[in-house]
Amino acid sequence: MSTPFLQYKDYLIERHGEALYRVPIDFNFGCPNRESDGSGGCTFCNVRGSKAVQTTGKDSVEEQMAEAIRFARDRYGAKKYMAYIQAFSATFGESQQPMYLDLLDAFDFTAVSIGTRPDCLTPQAYDFLVELNKHIEVWVELGVQTVHDRTLERINRGHDWASSATAIKKLHELGIKVAVHAILGLPGETAKDFQQTADTLAALPIDAIKIHNLHIEKGTTLALEHALTPLPVLMEHDFAEHLMDFIRRMPPHIPIMRLTTDTLDAELIAPKWNMAKGQFRDYVVQQMVCREWKQGDLFNVEEASCLFMEERCADAALKTVETTDGSITFWNEDYKEHYHTPAGARLEAMEKYIVPGRLKERLAEGNVELLDVCFGLGYNSLCALNLTRLAAEPFWRDDRSPSSTLSITALEMDRRVVGAAAKKIQTQDTDTFDWKQALSGLYSNHSYLTPHASCLLHWGDARYTITRVAPNAFDLVFLDAFSTQRNSELWTVDFFRKLKAVMKPDAVLLTYCAAIPVRAGLLEAGFLVGETDPVGRKRGGTIAALRAEDIQIPLPDHELEMIHKTTRGLPYHDPYGVWTNKEILRDRQERILQAKASFKA
Repeated sequence: MSTPFLQYKDYLIERHGEALYRVPIDFNFGCPNRESDGSGGCTFCNVRGSKAVQTTGKDSVEEQMAEAIRFARDRYGAKKYMAYIQAFSATFGESQQPMYLDLLDAFDFTAVSIGTRPDCLTPQAYDFLVELNKHIEVWVELGVQTVHDRTLERINRGHDWASSATAIKKLHELGIKVAVHAILGLPGETAKDFQQTADTLAALPIDAIKIHNLHIEKGTTLALEHALTPLPVLMEHDFAEHLMDFIRRMPPHIPIMRLTTDTLDAELIAPKWNMAKGQFRDYVVQQMVCREWKQGDLFNVEEASCLFMEERCADAALKTVETTDGSITFWNEDYKEHYHTPAGARLEAMEKYIVPGRLKERLAEGNVELLDVCFGLGYNSLCALNLTRLAAEPFWRDDRSPSSTLSITALEMDRRVVGAAAKKIQTQDTDTFDWKQALSGLYSNHSYLTPHASCLLHWGDARYTITRVAPNAFDLVFLDAFSTQRNSELWTVDFFRKLKAVMKPDAVLLTYCAAIPVRAGLLEAGFLVGETDPVGRKRGGTIAALRAEDIQIPLPDHELEMIHKTTRGLPYHDPYGVWTNKEILRDRQERILQAKASFKA
């Protein structure tokens, strides 16, 4: 999977022929924003002042350097190094300058990166940096954090935004590379504030950017504030949305140095994420690729809007397949599965979802709210829209509004599939509207509206997007994910509970899947579960409801016995809503082995 943003590591490899591994150094300079006893400072800054964990406890600079180099060489096979003056804020007085020179003479560094604040960059400091830059590539990492003065004052930053802007421009004029630090989630800031910070920084001559998520750490002023009145913090999915938007606003040539911040578990108060750092990066990459987002596409919106649909969905691993009823589906190379039964994509949509969901009857009774989970090529929603128009046809003949409307909320992770479907799908003579036009609108604007129906598409992992829809809102839920072995994330008890929370008391959930663990999971989530008639395969689909009268075909006795008395009935679990498919499958397998062991005992 290609990376939709420029990684700092890749930038350095292209520039220097090798990755530069950072050697964090602490000169114990302290910070001009702190008192002599170490108190004060930014409200979010801990007592370590961002000192690297791997060098903690090392007394001298030489010991720190030796330990950090050993760590990078042993763990990463490092060959080239960048000295990183990281802790607190670097200063550049006459007594301190020799320390930099001695350090760089002691080892063959390729570059040096110095973390500091704009108010530490005095005329004397600029002169020293210019001279140092003649001997080694110098980067200045500037703690900007935000462009909003009200926030800078709120977090006791000790300088205003104008100081940062001046420092960025001055460093650029002097030929010194400048990397800026920005924090998303600072107290009182909103998505609009994050966007303004991104847009403002993108317009300045920066050379790299490091993005942090706000952490509330022990021993900070922010921790005291949080203890009195809990501060809102960004969990992984919400932060990912803001982060992706931020990256999209950065010029495409600006390397992204990091996506998250690190804090020792013993020091972190909030937020407590359930995603590991590497998993979070993979999630961001996956989401940006699937949504066809990339760094810079909000920096030059006019240029991005000129991209043709053929180019934007060219990377989707999809192969067109004609099904028995004449409709097309796709083979997804990533999941190694078809999106629909070979018997017919349209057939499956009608007979597995529309008919057993009694959509026609529901429309005759009033307005219908439909949740379509895993929109894919759109057949389930498009067939529902078709039926709605047919139901409204008598009203359309004399230009009156139909009595009932259909409102569809659709969840889909892969925008490329919708774009490919808009090019490939065929509108038939019996269709009541142009399916290609509808899919093109959903692909481009994530919405399709008519006087009698609407469809709104939400991009992203359904485990997250389901939390953004209204509770107790839906009459029908269609669940059409890939199989349990390929897409177990959407077949867990935990996801079923989220679906149940958005359903009305008389709503029903329909799916093609008849797997025993799925039906067991629905039962555990509090549903009543039955079957629907078979279509394209021997077994029927599954219906889940909250009222007994909505189950026409109960589960057979032998299935109920398997669910309640055998390990086949152990459902899938995903307690935090972030586990990967492999983690979910492994967890179930471990529980199966534990259960078998207990049976033997």
